[in-house]
Amino acid sequence: MVAPLAAQWLLTGVFAGAGLVVALPRRLAGAPWPADWAFCGAMCAALIAMMWWSEPAVAAWLQAAVFGSAGMWLALSHRRGSGPIRLPRPAGLHHALMAGAMIWMLTAIPGTTAMPAPSHDHGAMAAMPPAGVPGPVLAVSILAAGYCAAASIPWLGRAIGSGRRLADPAAAGQAAMSVGMAALLLAML
Repeated sequence: MVAPLAAQWLLTGVFAGAGLVVALPRRLAGAPWPADWAFCGAMCAALIAMMWWSEPAVAAWLQAAVFGSAGMWLALSHRRGSGPIRLPRPAGLHHALMAGAMIWMLTAIPGTTAMPAPSHDHGAMAAMPPAGVPGPVLAVSILAAGYCAAASIPWLGRAIGSGRRLADPAAAGQAAMSVGMAALLLAML
């Protein structure tokens, strides 16, 4: 990832904390781990790995397949209503969109931010900076970052509750992960 070292450490702390906060309270209470909380923990781990290690293309596409399948499964498993048309609930849609943003970071953005190979040609073209991020990639990345940032607002409301104390640590972890993904999407551009 092309980002300042301080941003990498900050986002690593955000994703590690979010993953732990989402997973630990449910584990400590003895409750089973629902699939959506396990999905969030896996996403946090993958986001940390993405920031620190350059992955081979095969690993990125494998992760994209896993997160795509998990996002579709969570969207389809969180449905309401009966009959032939059963719409996904907001939680299922949220997880599907977060999986989509993760897939976008794994597949579309790395190709646009890769540094060119060093050139030994000292002509006029060698001194030119690399081209910027293509417009469609920039637009989708900004929309995905905006969604992630906006999605953190209801999670923050649930985390804080009616008082000034933390009412729901898992919701706070979800909010932190959403804000962290928004920041990472923008940092990768």
